[in-house]
Amino acid sequence: MIRTGSYQRKNSCIMHHRQEREDLAAVLRLASQQGWQSGICNHFSLVAEAEDGSPGGVLINPQGLYWSEVTASSLLLLDDAGNVIEGDGTVERSAFFIHLAIHRRLPQAKCVLHAHPPYSTALMCTEKGRLLNCHQDALKLHRRIAYDDDFGGLADDEDEGVRIAGSLGNRALLLSAHHGVTITGPTVTQAYDDFYYLESAARFQVLAESTGRPLKVMDDDTADRLAPAFQQGDEQVPLHFPAAKRVLARNEPEFLA
Repeated sequence: MIRTGSYQRKNSCIMHHRQEREDLAAVLRLASQQGWQSGICNHFSLVAEAEDGSPGGVLINPQGLYWSEVTASSLLLLDDAGNVIEGDGTVERSAFFIHLAIHRRLPQAKCVLHAHPPYSTALMCTEKGRLLNCHQDALKLHRRIAYDDDFGGLADDEDEGVRIAGSLGNRALLLSAHHGVTITGPTVTQAYDDFYYLESAARFQVLAESTGRPLKVMDDDTADRLAPAFQQGDEQVPLHFPAAKRVLARNEPEFLA
């Protein structure tokens, strides 16, 4: 059971999991640069495994910071019950319920990115909105997306967090009607790449629809045949996030603090 009051705890102590902290802070900063942030809402998390002398848990951004303000040391480390065991600050209520539920239900989801980016969220503001295979970027996500057409309101209780986690099924990405997107991955590298190309494919689709002309959508057989080359055969995935992080380190080195 999630203890619903524990997300309000604060605790200061020595910081562990330096690499994980830097990666999560970086992806938050990069998402801010891309315009994927929604005020001080939305939240990213990353599992940090226990090591010698350091506790395991889930790293997450604290409530009240713009993503462009986040640093490696400002991230909070939560234990399995959602208590803050490293860092100063509080966890936003919906972050607490959504992320812990997903990490518990899907152990392969080491990284969880939840946001309301403009183009992929716009798709979910249309009737039966779906990402269509009208651009090659969508093939990276072909048959990897789950859709939640039943809006449950604010995810401010355990039941809604569990429902959202269940809606993912065995897919890596969830697009939620009237709400936003949730991307999961075994690493920050994979999750960031998926997020980037989800929003890119959605942008192409929304812009194409804005012309008023019919979309040119690949048929399922073509998409099934071509998608593996864009997924398992994509050598760019392990290079994408490290490259973005290097540029970030030159332009905003304070994220490493």
